[in-house]
Amino acid sequence: MRIRQTPRNVPDKPNYLDLDIEGLGSTNWRIPSMIKAGRILSLLQKSGVMDAAASASNGAEIIENLGDKVPALLSCQGALLGMCWFNIKQDLETSTPKFAIAETSSEVSKKLANYGEEVFEELHEAGWEMGQVTQIFVSLTEKVVNSFVTQKEVAEKVDFLSQPQELLS
Repeated sequence: MRIRQTPRNVPDKPNYLDLDIEGLGSTNWRIPSMIKAGRILSLLQKSGVMDAAASASNGAEIIENLGDKVPALLSCQGALLGMCWFNIKQDLETSTPKFAIAETSSEVSKKLANYGEEVFEELHEAGWEMGQVTQIFVSLTEKVVNSFVTQKEVAEKVDFLSQPQELLS
């Protein structure tokens, strides 16, 4: 991780939040745009993490359900934490991947999974514990899903309201 020369200011906006994490204290995060949130949720779905979580009652059962897909879970955790990273004093050394419009969903998922693996390794090297990563991952997943649903509802309402007037009569 790189120390920032000038600490960030955290905007007072709904997509910025603080999470209090045991051993880390107050941590700052940013919920990504609908585009990035969609990519993350797609990666979670393709990795099997969502299915494993749906049929489990606790973290141990999720791990058991995942079997040999545990690295996919860790990669998803890293990707989500990396995309939401907004530490006021530190930047990640791992660069956020750039996506081209013409890339297939498989190519995007592969880039995002590789990114997540690198972020996870960076957090590991910085001394973050698995429980801390998991706690943040669970909280951020909920926030990203809620944000995605809210943004989708707004887009649908805007789309409905912009229909030609003859269709509304």
